[in-house]
Amino acid sequence: MVDVIFAILPIFLLILIGLGMRRWSFPGEGFWPLADRSVYFLFFPALLIHNLARADLGDLDPTGLFGTLFGSILLIAVIGYSLRRPLKLDGPAFTSLFQGSIRFNTFVGFGAVAALSGNAGITLYAVVISVAIPVLNVLTVLVMMRFGSHARGGASWRDQFIALAKNPLIIACLVGIFLNQTGIGLPRGIDAVLKTLGDVAAPLGLLTVGAALQLDALRRGGPAVAATLVLKLLLYPAAMFGLARLWHLTLIETQVLVLWAMLPTSSASYILARQMGGDAPLMAAIVTATTLGAFITMPILLGLMGL
Repeated sequence: MVDVIFAILPIFLLILIGLGMRRWSFPGEGFWPLADRSVYFLFFPALLIHNLARADLGDLDPTGLFGTLFGSILLIAVIGYSLRRPLKLDGPAFTSLFQGSIRFNTFVGFGAVAALSGNAGITLYAVVISVAIPVLNVLTVLVMMRFGSHARGGASWRDQFIALAKNPLIIACLVGIFLNQTGIGLPRGIDAVLKTLGDVAAPLGLLTVGAALQLDALRRGGPAVAATLVLKLLLYPAAMFGLARLWHLTLIETQVLVLWAMLPTSSASYILARQMGGDAPLMAAIVTATTLGAFITMPILLGLMGL
């Protein structure tokens, strides 16, 4: 467990540094939106293309991998959906709990996988997010359209589909897999450029995660935040680990999937909550709580699971 803690520690230190930089207005408020867009549209896509184009995907058996992934997503989605009445949540508050329970922070995931699984883990993680992002977006938008306070007047299903089709992470995964499977690969000069850009993704991405945290939102708290913490940081990885064992997945497949399942909620969930009538303050509280809570639960669960 000690080794896991020291592997994950730099990730959360970078997040805390980002939080401190934002609170002390360094290097300025205008920096963070630009940094976030740069990571999302340039550095992280470059990393995904570079790793997928060069990866050995020939031995990958997607049956157990995706069976475990989709089975866990469905289980947590059903449990989250069933909590609306027991917790007496209104529609917008329920959408925040649902989003918080199933969505993940891509940048934290990359940092954790890189630290614990190396290049092989990064490649596998890229494959996982290439199928997880569309599935989770569809589930989230369906719930937002049903329970969001002004969904019909906000972002429509068509708008969300177009945004999903233009998602730079999905496009990068498809490009990388295409280059890999066709044998085209990466030209020598382009390979070096993509690697250099990709090296920026992890540190800058983690700084932007910290800058997006809203500590004041934690005062919102309440049963919805507590329930989301249990679902996202405990039940989700436990379900993933159990299904991975049933599918007899390899150690690295199990490690990457469990790491993915225990990631904190994506800060993009807050944006969608505002767009489609969710409870944005509650969503901010959930994002912040899961990000801080993951620092405690990740090393403990990974240690207990022997990963």
